[in-house]
Amino acid sequence: MKIRHGKISDKKDFIGTQKESFPKIDIKREANFFLEKIKTKEIFVLEEKGKYAGHISFSSYDHDPLFTDSIVIDEFAIQKKFQNRGYGTALMKKVFGWCKKTKVNIVYLSTADVKGNKAVKYYQKQGFKKVGWVKNINPNSECDHDHLIYGVLVKDWKARWIKTRKNISIFAYTIV
Repeated sequence: MKIRHGKISDKKDFIGTQKESFPKIDIKREANFFLEKIKTKEIFVLEEKGKYAGHISFSSYDHDPLFTDSIVIDEFAIQKKFQNRGYGTALMKKVFGWCKKTKVNIVYLSTADVKGNKAVKYYQKQGFKKVGWVKNINPNSECDHDHLIYGVLVKDWKARWIKTRKNISIFAYTIV
């Protein structure tokens, strides 16, 4: 397993992974979003044996006093054939390591407020706490549902990782 910054040549795999995970996406919007994340170096890609397996991207909002010293995870997807191997947690670990190095204190994300959303349980296991809810403001968009907003202090996530995820960390980095 290798985690690196995204590069232009990842565009097709990024869009394919997004489409697999979020079938209603606007491909043109995703392509533009991807290029912006490449420019800002706000995307990490995970490869398994040289094959694209997934990604995580984020945005910082230092210009908004409400979100100073925080990031928002924008996109987080692992291809289905690579799921349940600890790769999502490895990408989270990479983002939180980046946050610690760059003195980011809080990580936010949103996920669909729909019945059976498996991401909710995953994020809660990662130490994220529900901090808000956003009503669907555009029912004609690709996100035709309400969203739950989650957040976690970087220092709390790291402590949680060491305390409850140590074996998974070892697994994710040694059994590949």
